[in-house]
Amino acid sequence: MKLLLGDCLDKLKDLDDNSVDSIVTDPPYGLSFMGKKWDYDVPSQEIWEQCYRVLKPGGHLLSFAGSRTYHRMAIRIEDAGFEIRDQIMWIYGSGFPKSLNIGKAVDKQGGESISWFIDYVLDIMEERGITMQDMTKLMPSKTGKTTGWWYNKAKYKSQGLTIEQFNLIKTALNLPFDDLEETKREVLGKLKTNLGVMQNIGGDYTPGEIEVTKGNSDWEGWGTALKPAHEPIVMARKPLSEKTVVDNVLEWGTGGINIDESRIGTDEELGRDFTKGKSDIFGGGSGIPGSVTTGNSQGRFPANIIFDEEAGKILDEQSGELKSGNMPGKYKGWGKNGIYGSADNELEQTYYGDSGGASRFFYCPKTSKTDRNEGLEHLPISRPDERTETGMGSFVDKGIQPQQNIHPTVKPTDLMLYLIRLVTPKGGTTLDPFMGSGSTGKAAVRGGFDFVGVEREEEYMKIAKARIQYEQDNPYNEETKTRVHINKNSNKFW
Repeated sequence: MKLLLGDCLDKLKDLDDNSVDSIVTDPPYGLSFMGKKWDYDVPSQEIWEQCYRVLKPGGHLLSFAGSRTYHRMAIRIEDAGFEIRDQIMWIYGSGFPKSLNIGKAVDKQGGESISWFIDYVLDIMEERGITMQDMTKLMPSKTGKTTGWWYNKAKYKSQGLTIEQFNLIKTALNLPFDDLEETKREVLGKLKTNLGVMQNIGGDYTPGEIEVTKGNSDWEGWGTALKPAHEPIVMARKPLSEKTVVDNVLEWGTGGINIDESRIGTDEELGRDFTKGKSDIFGGGSGIPGSVTTGNSQGRFPANIIFDEEAGKILDEQSGELKSGNMPGKYKGWGKNGIYGSADNELEQTYYGDSGGASRFFYCPKTSKTDRNEGLEHLPISRPDERTETGMGSFVDKGIQPQQNIHPTVKPTDLMLYLIRLVTPKGGTTLDPFMGSGSTGKAAVRGGFDFVGVEREEEYMKIAKARIQYEQDNPYNEETKTRVHINKNSNKFW
């Protein structure tokens, strides 16, 4: 177990060639998310070349990516020498659209603009010797800002003024106006929300209701973005050093993916009959069938689509309860007029059905509410960034859910463990060069894997160490979904 603080390009150079079995990581997406410096670009080709060097031949790389910048991530990974093997889709149901309401913006910028009013107020303030700070003190604000925030929002950010703000200004300056509406938009109703709602007053996030309005311009109903609901995962492999996958697996322990350990669990044994006629292509066979009944109690074959728990529920609500009926086999073969004579037909597989929602065909990891902050009780509670562990675009209500784990892109431990198991031999070593708050390391400990993690930001390293240590000190039983609490001060591994 190694946790390395520093730039991954430097720290990877300290690792030996062909020393890790897999790489599972959630790197920067190149979206400049919330102005974070670490997210200004996707990882460089040079970084992926170092990952290529330390990975064993045939080892797999799984890297999350953004929907808009996946192509840049995949190209740089491929140019570093990897083979692109597949793309896994992580689909989640909690994404929140960050779309500009063009119709509302047009209304505010058009005939209902009140920029003239702001300029008028500034002239009155100058004539009477009233400072911006004096005027700002009149405005109800929860942020503590004392200079010009209302002016900047109203003048430059097209957010206008609230009725309350207008009345305060009108009264303070004794202006000859009776009323002022921010926009003349029809109010359709109010929408309840558990998410943070940006209020006009003070810019704070508070839960409650948002007003739903509608205008009459030609641009009403237009926006600028879709609701985010997925993150792609690049699935790549370092080329084999041996002639075949079998030889490579025997030499290095890498090259394949662990199908059985990654099957989608089911309560039923999905059996199937395979009946084959006894035939001879050079003459008439006896036609006596032989049968083999097979099944796999471990579940369905893993797919390249993964749903989070909420997305799985949404899918099941749409599909309803479905039953896969028994599918009788079909005969195939040359028939009686075979090339060299008659031959008996072969009976293909007969499948036995099961029932449930459509999500039963895909892996749907459950998200624990405690997962994000386990082991961080000793850290101060802070306001988190605006993205939850389920994916990009989701907002955390700043007023309701303060967190010890302030990292904005935390992935569920169960999801990361599933990905590690998919591509890592039992007891093998997985590498995360962009460790963040340590979800991959926490998952590795839970699954009995060794782990190497690199993180550049010291504040995130503290969180990662605490989360991984907690997982070691309190082993998690995946069958019972409970923890075995032991001495938390037992041998620390870094």
